[in-house]
Amino acid sequence: MKSAPNATLSSGLSNGSIGLGGALMQSIAQISPTLGIFYTIAFTTGQAGISAPLTYLAAFLVCLVIAVPMLGLARHLPSAGGFYTYVSAGIGPRSGFITGWLYALMVTIVPAALAAFTGAVLQDELTGKYDFAVPWWVYSTIILAICFACAYRGIVISIKFLIVMTIFEMVVGLGLAVSGILNPGSGGVNLDGFNPVNISDGSGFFLAIVLSIFAFTGFESAAAVGEESRNPKRIIPQAIFGSLVLIGIFYVVTAWGLQIGWGTNDLEAMASSPTAPAFVLADRLWSGASIIVLVALVNSGLGVCIACTTSATRTIYGIARTGALPAAFARVQKTHKTPITAVVAQSLIALAICLGAGLPLGPYNLFNVLGTTGTFVYIPIFVMMNIAAFRYFRHKHPEEFNVWAYVVAPIVSTSALVLIAYNSLVPLPAFPVVLAPFIATTYVLIGVVILFGRNLRPGNRAWMNRAGELPDVD
Repeated sequence: MKSAPNATLSSGLSNGSIGLGGALMQSIAQISPTLGIFYTIAFTTGQAGISAPLTYLAAFLVCLVIAVPMLGLARHLPSAGGFYTYVSAGIGPRSGFITGWLYALMVTIVPAALAAFTGAVLQDELTGKYDFAVPWWVYSTIILAICFACAYRGIVISIKFLIVMTIFEMVVGLGLAVSGILNPGSGGVNLDGFNPVNISDGSGFFLAIVLSIFAFTGFESAAAVGEESRNPKRIIPQAIFGSLVLIGIFYVVTAWGLQIGWGTNDLEAMASSPTAPAFVLADRLWSGASIIVLVALVNSGLGVCIACTTSATRTIYGIARTGALPAAFARVQKTHKTPITAVVAQSLIALAICLGAGLPLGPYNLFNVLGTTGTFVYIPIFVMMNIAAFRYFRHKHPEEFNVWAYVVAPIVSTSALVLIAYNSLVPLPAFPVVLAPFIATTYVLIGVVILFGRNLRPGNRAWMNRAGELPDVD
């Protein structure tokens, strides 16, 4: 990675340690493929009926539009700061700080929700089927401990974990889908799920698309490992785009295969199944071997926790390196070249929220609340990124300015995101999910307080001149 013209920041990370495969798996793991499909297919089927596979296809197309301006920014601004650097360079340091703060805080907390959820799935399945009764919080603590160990040891071991786990879970998901197609339920093999004529409820179909869109979130996380990638100006855009394409194919094929395997004449039972349809299908199609699905789901939960930990710690490091956060968060462990203070802080926060909020609320409620909170946080992040891309290429690289990429795509995706926000708020969801928009607002307010706190004295404002700069890496 050659130094950029505005590169004045130092980088103590393990530069050039991973290739395209590693960056690709960082994004795919944070999307969480099997969790994303196995635990949304019942809802999307309930809302869209046989047209559920079409909702994933529509969501894929929307996410591609969201990704268009991001690809340009990733090509020009490879930095651990990710959205912080993008928005700072395109709009300004204050907007960049709030955007980076929101992303860093969200992906710091996501592992708490995913670890709790995965622990609860393990508890329910192992207790119910094998009479192996261990509390969910024990599993969750082990998951977060593994995440800490991977984050501490460095990007290479984290990516190795992600490659193995993500490939396994995707093979299981596709394997179950293919088994369903080869052994269809009532209704046989058909393509009715892709025929728009079969959309019976427009509002339900839209709500299913909303959930499906946020089943894709995480594709952007390759940006956080830009400094640790070889030739990041080429690799990171490829990883972002490639992860979307691969997951788009995976979701559409798997959703279709699960519905066919269940039986398209009996989809109401699929939508109302008290057990995740993937477990039911695995027991029927694989002679009771639903344990394979459980292992894939644990892989998925652990993978997304590791990927989020990587995204969170690199973003925090990228922000702190400019002086926008205390310098301690920019400290790098010399042997493993990991942002050690950020790793410790993220791990402790995730564990505290997982146990502190998960025990009174329950793991599933915690997952639903924080997952929905993530929805509200992603919306302003993507909107700010859209604005930043327009301004950055309009004013700093006019020779590359493209109306489709930096005007049309941002307007279309921003409009979709605003519509999603409205339909997520009106009407307000039931308790405890109703807490989500208020938690998201609290994230913003904390960021504003920190921002103004860092700027109270003129001597603390030097970071504002460095916020959009790139690291000096050879």
